[in-house]
Amino acid sequence: MRKDIVNKESLQGIVREGEHRELIDFFNVLDEVFFTVDIVNYRVMRISTACEKLFGYSQTDFLSDPAFWKRTIHPEDQPIIDAEDGALRQGKNVCNEYRIVRKDGSICWVENKVIPTLDAAGKLVRLDGVTRDISVRKDAEQRQWQSEADLKKSEANLRTIFDNTDTAYVLFTPDLAIQSFNTLAQKFSEQLNRKKLVVNHSIREYFSEERWLFVSEKIEQVDNGETVSYEINYTRNDGSVQWHNIGWLGVRDSEGEIKGYILANKDITDAKMAALEKEKITSDLIQHNKDLEQFTYIISHNMRAPVANIIGLADMLKEHDHDALVRKEVIEKVARSVMNLDTVIQDLNHILQAREVAYEEKEQVSFRELMDEIRASIYDTVVSDNAQFRYYFEEAESIFTVRSYLYSVFYNLSSNSIKFHRNGVSPVITISSRKMKNKVELRFKDNGKGIDLRKYASQVFGLYKRFDNSVEGKGMGLFMAKTQVQALGGNIRVKSTPGDGAEFIIQLPCE
Repeated sequence: MRKDIVNKESLQGIVREGEHRELIDFFNVLDEVFFTVDIVNYRVMRISTACEKLFGYSQTDFLSDPAFWKRTIHPEDQPIIDAEDGALRQGKNVCNEYRIVRKDGSICWVENKVIPTLDAAGKLVRLDGVTRDISVRKDAEQRQWQSEADLKKSEANLRTIFDNTDTAYVLFTPDLAIQSFNTLAQKFSEQLNRKKLVVNHSIREYFSEERWLFVSEKIEQVDNGETVSYEINYTRNDGSVQWHNIGWLGVRDSEGEIKGYILANKDITDAKMAALEKEKITSDLIQHNKDLEQFTYIISHNMRAPVANIIGLADMLKEHDHDALVRKEVIEKVARSVMNLDTVIQDLNHILQAREVAYEEKEQVSFRELMDEIRASIYDTVVSDNAQFRYYFEEAESIFTVRSYLYSVFYNLSSNSIKFHRNGVSPVITISSRKMKNKVELRFKDNGKGIDLRKYASQVFGLYKRFDNSVEGKGMGLFMAKTQVQALGGNIRVKSTPGDGAEFIIQLPCE
C-alpha cells in the first residue's frame, strides 16, 4: 500500500488496530477520489464514487468523456495542469493544488497527486491518481486561524495538514505552553535541540539564554500584529549546513486578542543551496566579464604597440637598399618588440593560472614559516634597505589553503612594502593575524610612501597600474595579490594615507 495514496477502508482498519480515535473523524470526511486513465486508448478506466461529492458530477460524466475533468478546472488555474504534462511524460510524479468549479458553481480547492506509468520504450501509457478536498486547509492558511473557536473546529483539518506537509508545525497557548505538534516538528526538535517536544511544557525550555532573547523579540513582533519570518542554519555532524525557514503566526479572536501562536519550521536546504550556487555563478560570471574586459584592454593596448612595431620594422626589412648597420638596428628593434610581446603573453598566462585553484593541493600553512622563507628569498633587498619585519601570529598561527598562492600573496605585499619605502626611512612591515568566525584576517602594515586613495582607490589593484614611476616595476604585484586572494575564496582591501604608509587587509575562509 503506497504511503501517499491510501484508501479509507485500509486507514480505518489501522485505526481499529490501535491508532488514536481522534483521527477517525478526519478519515470520514477525507473522501479522496481515486482514478486511472488509459493514455493509449484515451479513456478513463475507473474513478471512485467520491467524485460525486467532490465535483458534483457522476462517475458516468467522467467515464464517458476523458476530457470532462479538465472542464471542471478553474480557468485561472488551467496553466497548472498544462505545465504538468511534460513532467508526466518523463515519468515524474506530480502533485499540484488548484481550484475546481463544482456542478453547482461553487469553488473548491483540491490537491491532485498523479503517478505516471511508462512502457518499455519510455512512452506514457497510464495515469493513476488521487484527488482530495483541501478547501478547509486553504481557508485556514488564508485566515491564519483568526479565532480560537475556528482553531478548535479545525483541529482535525490541522492534523491533516500536519501529516501531509513538508513543514513542521507547533501550536502554543497564549502563555507559550506547547499545545500540539506534528511528527516533523518532533524530528526537528530532536535533531536540532536534542530535546523531545512535550505537550504543556514551555517553549522557553527549548532555547539557550542567548537564543531565547532573539525568539522572545520575534514573539513580541507577533503580538504587535506582525507576521514574522526568518532563516536560520545549523551545521550537521558531517560538516554540511542545514537551512530552515522559521515563521511565527498569532491566532486571534474576533476582537483581536491573542489566543495562541503557531510556529512553522521548513527545511529549505536544497532551495538555499541552489540560491547560493546561483549567486556564486552570477558572481563568477561578473568576474569573468571583468577579466574579459581586462584582457581586451591588454590586447588592444599592451600587445598592439609591439605588434605594430614588428609589422613596421618587417616592412623596412623588405627594402633592399639598407646597409648592414641599418638592417642590424632594425633587427634589434624587432627582437625588443618580440620580447615585449612575449612579456605581455606571459603576464596573461600568469593571470589565467592564478584563476585555476580548483586542482591545487591544500595543506596547513604556517604564517611564520612562510614569512621566514620569503625573508630568506629577498635577503639581499632586506639587508640593503635595512627592512624590519614584525610578526604577530599568536591568535591565528596557520591556515589550511594552497601554499603556493599564499606565498605569492605574502611575497608581493612584502616586496611592495620595501620597494615603496620613504627616502631616508627604513621600512618596517608589521604582519598580524586574527581569528574570525569562519575566517582568518591578515593585516600587512608598512611605514612607506602610502597611496592617495582619493585619486587612485579604483585603480590600486588594477593590472599595469602604477602610481610611483620613480620605482622600477610594471604594476603586476597588487593585481596578482588580489587575483590569488579571490581564487582562494577571500577578499583584500587597502587603507592608506600619502606619507603615512599603507595597510592591506586580507580575509580568507578557514575550513
